[in-house]
Amino acid sequence: MTINAQPVRPSAGIVETVLHPVRLRIVHALMDRELTARQLSAELSDIPQASLYRHVGRLVDAGVLRVTREERVRGGTQRTYTVVESAVALGPRDLDAASPADHQRYFIAFVGALVAGFEQYLRTAGAAPTRDGVAYQQIPLWVTPAESRELAATITNLLRPLRARTGGRRRRRTTFAMIVHPDPAT
Repeated sequence: MTINAQPVRPSAGIVETVLHPVRLRIVHALMDRELTARQLSAELSDIPQASLYRHVGRLVDAGVLRVTREERVRGGTQRTYTVVESAVALGPRDLDAASPADHQRYFIAFVGALVAGFEQYLRTAGAAPTRDGVAYQQIPLWVTPAESRELAATITNLLRPLRARTGGRRRRRTTFAMIVHPDPAT
């Protein structure tokens, strides 16, 4: 799930569908690009193929993924998928309406997908975190809630041109995750 400054209203059913750990990884893998089920299976190789196809079908049925192309291949139909971004973006109204338990479920799904993706990267032959530019850090800041929202919006806007790029020239798809929350003791 992404948090978007635009007032997008995914239904409760879509949110529940996407919150499944495998489906969340599928959505992340297809964000900003198109892949066939075969390409998706190669990228998410730790997910059994039959299970992956079942989850892709459920995401298509829910309106989270859309088919961008169909081709006849060896007597079958090969479909190419992408994410319907408006279906997976939670806006401020959605977050205001969410209960603390909802927020906890959203956060656990977010962190679970992040951990699974990082574990998969580390299992990749030739993974070299320092060479590959891996970074993870926590930086305490003293900000008001409005300044926190402004910080998140500024970072999101800075990343927008990078999202529009494609691979090549030594570029590879990289995950940038952002979590901003107040410390409980302050």
